[in-house]
Amino acid sequence: MLKGIIPVTISANLIKNLESDQPLFVSGRLLAIMTLGKDNEGLITRREYLQYFSTLSIETEATLIADGQSGFGNELSAWTTAKELGNAGARYLVLNDQKWPATSTEIAGTLAKKIFMNMVKAAVAGGKDYDLQIIPKLEGITKYGYAELISRIELLLKMGIKQIIVARLNRNELAQLKAEKFFPKIGIELDNMALDLIEVKNFKPTFIVPVESTIASTLSAEQQLYEFYIKENNYEK
Repeated sequence: MLKGIIPVTISANLIKNLESDQPLFVSGRLLAIMTLGKDNEGLITRREYLQYFSTLSIETEATLIADGQSGFGNELSAWTTAKELGNAGARYLVLNDQKWPATSTEIAGTLAKKIFMNMVKAAVAGGKDYDLQIIPKLEGITKYGYAELISRIELLLKMGIKQIIVARLNRNELAQLKAEKFFPKIGIELDNMALDLIEVKNFKPTFIVPVESTIASTLSAEQQLYEFYIKENNYEK
């Protein structure tokens, strides 16, 4: 079960240096930024992600959380994604309720509830042989509202899902969610600047996935390196 602050990285070197038993999230969004220079996880195909993830798993032997995005297509694609990433060594698989291809900075659209539940069932079946835990990620609250969010959570729990990620909340919505009886089974992913890590920690969710702050730190480090090269080589900006 996921607990605490979940490190977000695609760096084998960082994973090795952490020397921690804490699972790490291999973010498709971060992979797109670092390999393509674009903040759009939907530009990373299933095969591209699988290849990178497989290498990372072999090189680090860490407990990894795979990013299944929106299943990379239909129910069969979700089944295949779970099977391939489970075989590659993933212990957990995040599957979001966006329409495929998933986007990062904004939500283009969300799957209908029935369709998403079937996607989750397909992923569970695909990862069964590898004891892969599917963690649905609900990030369409701005599209379908709080009541529908709760409905989706309740259905997923009835299906036997152990933990669920909720993303793109504002402070009032998080306060409402905190009062729900199932809150101990909820993790919060920070995909934008609506909430920061410090204030979310005060609500004490079971786990937090700080994607936005990780991206900000990564880009800040790159900017510092850029400024260093400009200074040392006397380049014109």
